Amino acid sequence: MARERIKVTRPDATGFDEVIKPVRDRSDFTTLKKDSIDAFEKKRRQPEQVQEPVSTSDAPAESKKTGEGAGKLQEPVSESAGDPRPAPSLARKESISKNEKGDRPSKSATPRVEKNELVELSLPPRRRPVGYMNLSLRLRVLDRHAEALKALEDSGVDVRDVFRTAYRSIPPVNFIPRYVPQVAERSGPGKYSYRIGPPVLQSTIKAIEAQVRGGANASRASLLLGQIEPVWFEKLDLTIKEYTQ
Repeated sequence: MARERIKVTRPDATGFDEVIKPVRDRSDFTTLKKDSIDAFEKKRRQPEQVQEPVSTSDAPAESKKTGEGAGKLQEPVSESAGDPRPAPSLARKESISKNEKGDRPSKSATPRVEKNELVELSLPPRRRPVGYMNLSLRLRVLDRHAEALKALEDSGVDVRDVFRTAYRSIPPVNFIPRYVPQVAERSGPGKYSYRIGPPVLQSTIKAIEAQVRGGANASRASLLLGQIEPVWFEKLDLTIKEYTQ
């Protein structure tokens, strides 16, 4: 059974029954207008006006005449005409002749070194003594040195210079294979100390370790500093007096 059509109670407002007309005629959209083409053709047919260049240089009077020598080429002006520079062609010929005669740079000239070129660092080989080893030892100061060093530091003296002067006055230290205990005196502040790295024979260290109970587990500095502390404190006292005066 066919379905009944929907009844419309008011006129159609969708606009489907209307015919859509173009807004403009496509003939109006042309690529070029006829008036512009005619104007271009009219301008092209007009005779071109040639403007003669106005010469501002002090050239000879013969070059200013328009009727004479129109088809001739101007020759280069010589030095006698007022221009001290030679003609380009002549200068080129002279340079070619000089190169032919052998005025070229010699091949033995030193080559240029670029600014960014790096050179390999070359150091002479150093001979290491057999059986020796370098140890880092810290030379301490005593409690009686702290007050004098603080006074020197407050006055603008670098205490490192004091330590350096005192150590340089010590004769070369040669460690012997014998244990010497450190000076039994109270140490000063830890900031006042001086590091050294003297060479020591490995056999000397082993011999000292064998003389101390538990020497193999003890620090090497505690085993060796007893041999250098007495002379170090003596020279440090003298150096502090010299700086104080």
